[in-house]
Amino acid sequence: MKDCYYCVKGESEHEIVINKSRFITTLVPVGSAEQAFDEIKRISKKYSDATHNCYAFISNRENTEQRFSDDGEPQGTAGIPMLEVLKKRNFRMILAVVTRYFGGIKLGAGGLVGAYSKSVSDALDNADTARFDYAKFYLVKCDYSDFRKISDEIAKTAQTVHTEYADSVEIKFACSESEADSLTEKLTDLSSGKAIITYTGEGFFGFDK
Repeated sequence: MKDCYYCVKGESEHEIVINKSRFITTLVPVGSAEQAFDEIKRISKKYSDATHNCYAFISNRENTEQRFSDDGEPQGTAGIPMLEVLKKRNFRMILAVVTRYFGGIKLGAGGLVGAYSKSVSDALDNADTARFDYAKFYLVKCDYSDFRKISDEIAKTAQTVHTEYADSVEIKFACSESEADSLTEKLTDLSSGKAIITYTGEGFFGFDK
């Protein structure tokens, strides 16, 4: 699957209050279901005095490894709505845990669905996130005299991953599939054919946005 997706850059926490109930959403980047369950245990232990610790996660890039739990809330009012927010906003490799401290006012099924959905959505809005696109990776080796114009051209449509300075300069960069052919041709032209450009692979890459 080569479409883009989003993920959080690190763990974050966001709290809202609805009808006196506190909803604390913890977002964590995860790389497997096993890691997600370990994080759920950790967060549930941290908030062991809470009324509920509901969760939803998508732990792979293919968007196929998904789990959720209502943790005692009425069936279908917490975990599934949380998961649907992650899916609708195209987040992957992510765990969301919503901790609820009951405030004494019952919300009803519809109110709970709205509260848990809003909790995750607001947390995503406030988190530091990255977009991952399917990219091709290249290594360009060039003379120092061509370095500045080549690096400037790369910066227009791609992103430098690593630069190494030796007898010549080696720049590893990532670019979208749609830009690959055009960019490599431009780099060849800019260096009058002297730059050596090597394709090194492809995969998902977090581009700065």
